[in-house]
Amino acid sequence: MNDAEKALKFFRWSAVHIPAYKRFLKKRGVSSKAIHSTADFSKVPVMDKANYLRAYPYKELFRNGEIPPFLSMSSGSSGKPFYWPRSIEQEKRGGYIHEIIFRDIFGITKKERTLVIIGFSMGTWIAGMFTVNSCREMVEKGYRITIASPGIEKEDILAILNDFAPHFDTVILAGYPPFLMDVIVEAERRHIKIKNINLKLLFAGENFSERWRSRAHEIAGIKKHIGNSVSVYGSADADVLGHETPLSIFIRRKAGLNQKFAEALWGDVGFLPTLVQYHPSEKFFESVDGELVFTAQSGIPLIRYNIHDRGRIVLHKTIAAALAKFGYAKEAKKYGLQRWKMPFLTLAGRNDVAVTFYGLNIYPENIKAGLEDSSVARYVTGKFITFTKSVNREKSQKLIINAELQRGIAISPRLEKAIRDSIFRNLISLNIEYRKLSSSIAERAHPIIKITKNGSPIFQVRKAKHQWIQK
Repeated sequence: MNDAEKALKFFRWSAVHIPAYKRFLKKRGVSSKAIHSTADFSKVPVMDKANYLRAYPYKELFRNGEIPPFLSMSSGSSGKPFYWPRSIEQEKRGGYIHEIIFRDIFGITKKERTLVIIGFSMGTWIAGMFTVNSCREMVEKGYRITIASPGIEKEDILAILNDFAPHFDTVILAGYPPFLMDVIVEAERRHIKIKNINLKLLFAGENFSERWRSRAHEIAGIKKHIGNSVSVYGSADADVLGHETPLSIFIRRKAGLNQKFAEALWGDVGFLPTLVQYHPSEKFFESVDGELVFTAQSGIPLIRYNIHDRGRIVLHKTIAAALAKFGYAKEAKKYGLQRWKMPFLTLAGRNDVAVTFYGLNIYPENIKAGLEDSSVARYVTGKFITFTKSVNREKSQKLIINAELQRGIAISPRLEKAIRDSIFRNLISLNIEYRKLSSSIAERAHPIIKITKNGSPIFQVRKAKHQWIQK
C-alpha cells in the first residue's frame, strides 16, 4: 500500500468514526462512498483551523469523544491559541525522528555522553515538552543522553553551558533561532568556552537564511556549516512534519550562490525558501494553490489539512536531475544524495504572517535579508518588528521597521540610514511587487527605520516564538 492509498484508507475510516468529520463532509455534500480511488482524493474538501477545528464541538473531533493523553497549545501566531492533543504513538514517532537527526546527522552514538539543552518554551507549548519526550524515548533506547530543560531562561542555559557542557562529548542546544542567537552571542561576551565543546544546534519554529546559519556557526565556533545544525519543520497541528538533512542544506547553500539553479528548483519566489525532507510514511503531503496540505493520524485526525504554509513538494528524482544538470551531483553524493532519498518540501513562510503595505505582502524574510547584509549585520541582533501606519487623511501608508541593536552599539542617524538603505536595497532585489510599487510612488515606498537599544522590553522573549509582524 503506497502513501496515497494509506491517506485514502484513513479518510474512509475518519468519515465513519469521527463525528465532526461526518458533519463536515455532509455540509459540503461529499459522500465518502463517492471517493473511489486515490485520483478521487483531490475531491475531498480541504480543512483548516477556521472551517473545521473551530467550527465543531471539541469532543466531536475525536473517536468516541475521548481526548488523547497529551495536550499542547499552538503559539497563536495567526490568532487565538488552540489546544492540540497528542497520542502516545505521536510521542514515539517524535522520538524516532529525533533519533534520525541525532544519530544520522549529528553523529550521536550510544557510546559517548550527550547533553541536550532544550531552550524551547516549556509548559503547554508544543516544542519544549515534545523535544523532552523525544529525547526521553532515546534514553530508553540506550543512548547516554542527559536532558536539561531550562526553557527560555537564558541565564539558566548559560549556567548549564558553563558548568556542565565541558563534561560531555557532544552538546546539543535546541531552541528558536533568534533566541539561540541571543544565547551564543551572550556566551561569547561572557567568555563561556562554547568554542571548546562539540556543539550542535537544533532549530525549530522559524525560517532563517544560510547567511544567518553561517553567522551563528562562526559565533559558536562551529567550523562545518553542513551537519552541525538542523532545522525541524513542525507544528502543534501535527508535531514533526519534516527536517533538514545534510543534502537539503547543501542544496540550499548552492542555490544561494547560483540563481539559475535556485529558479530550476523552486522558481523566483523572492528569497531562498527553507528546504526540508519529510518521511512520506508519516505524513501524506499535497500542494494546493501554493499552500501545503497534509493528511495525518494526529491526536486530532486531519484529512487534507491546510496549515497555510506557502510551499510545494519536490520529488527526490527532480532534485537529483537538477543537481546533475548544474554539475553538483558528484559533490552531493558526499552529503547523502543516495542516502537521503525522501521527497522535499520548500517552505516560504505563512501566508498570514506578513504585513500588508499598499495591498502587497511584505514577508519577514524580506526584512531579515536586509538586516543580515554584511554592511549592517554586526550592528543588529536580527530581531525586528514590522507594521504599517496611515499618516494622513488620504490613508497614505508608511512601512515601519523597529530593529534591535547589538549590546554596546549606540543609536545614531548614520546607522539608522545604513540599516534603512540595506533593507530597502534587499526589498527591491527580492520582492518584485515592492520593486514595482517603489517605481510608482518613489520615496513614499521607503521604509521608516526605528532602532532600539539592546534589551528593550519589546524584544524580550515572553512565551514562545518572536513575533515579527505587528498587526
